Amino acid sequence: MRGTVRDRRAQTAYGVPVGCGEDSRSPGRPPLAPVHDEVVDLRMPVTFTAFCTLRLAAYTRFATACTGCPRTGRELAQDALGDLATVWERALRSASPAAISWNLISDRGSARARLRAGGSVYRVLPRLHADVVVLRYRLGLVPAEAADLMGIDELEVNGMLQYATRAGHMRHA
Repeated sequence: MRGTVRDRRAQTAYGVPVGCGEDSRSPGRPPLAPVHDEVVDLRMPVTFTAFCTLRLAAYTRFATACTGCPRTGRELAQDALGDLATVWERALRSASPAAISWNLISDRGSARARLRAGGSVYRVLPRLHADVVVLRYRLGLVPAEAADLMGIDELEVNGMLQYATRAGHMRHA
């Protein structure tokens, strides 16, 4: 995944704007070189790029369902995948990279869902149970698709759906 960062203002290496005629040096430290319209080119492993490409649309739909706003949903999905980039090597060594990734988007989406007006399934069910309800009944995923997205077993998804149904919390989805 390639990222580009541009800023037209002169800045120190730490991102603090340099004012006209100001000395940006701290006592005893050498001056930091200003950055002028530089481009940072980040390259991620092809495995990370493929993983993100396969999941970005679903993560965006999920976060949009949680927030009620497509723009915010996309931002949350991109932020979660950005955080995943920082732990990608550890995620690959784990039993389920998808589960690690799902926790990043789920944490963001569920926190926003709890703040929304009206009844939220996140207020009455454990987070992952509520995620399953949203994926199944708001987004229309079958249990196998939800399980794949969340990095868990399909039987676990079915159990969470049964719990939510028995607990009578489906009306909150």
